[in-house]
Amino acid sequence: MANAIDTGNPVYPTKFIVNKYEDIDGARVSQETTRGRLCFRDTNGRMTLPRTAAEAADAVYAVDWAKPLNPPPYFEGAGLNGSIPNAFNDGSLGQQENDFGLGFLSAFTDGGWPAAYKTYDIPLAFYDLPVPSGNLALVFDEGTFTYGSGNYIGNISNYSIGQRVYAAFDSGNEGKLTFASSGTTVVGVVTQRETFGAGALTVKLKGTDAL
Repeated sequence: MANAIDTGNPVYPTKFIVNKYEDIDGARVSQETTRGRLCFRDTNGRMTLPRTAAEAADAVYAVDWAKPLNPPPYFEGAGLNGSIPNAFNDGSLGQQENDFGLGFLSAFTDGGWPAAYKTYDIPLAFYDLPVPSGNLALVFDEGTFTYGSGNYIGNISNYSIGQRVYAAFDSGNEGKLTFASSGTTVVGVVTQRETFGAGALTVKLKGTDAL
């Protein structure tokens, strides 16, 4: 019997899959953040990619897009639903309760109105686009996740079942999974290899328990 794993139609369409999670929080990201990257909670409460070994030792949380509140279309930009040019608000409860004024035309006149802008029929997470800087995000504390090729350091051959993984902090790879410890905290272990397609690496992350 044919199945999606062994045929030309692999089951994983993205480079980051949430297989299972124990706990989940919310926060904003400090910078543009690729889906699934490991971050630490900075002193301002925002999720930040590690830039040093000390920060990588605290980077134990996988970060992903927040879930939109409305049906399509979706837009680029910060907010749960993205944002249209000169948007009234980002869809959050705080904005809905406080972002109003008598000058209702200001949303159409401040800064002009462009001829066109991008819209998406499905949430931007499914396009594997990074979470924009300052955007709301989901923060996973413990769980099992699958990373596609290119979303971890090295090749699939560098990882074996049961191998410990760490958070990378070198320039260009901040927050990626890595097999090299570099003195940082063990964030999890490899549980499956290529179960969800060629090059797919499945890991169980420890979250706060790793600290």
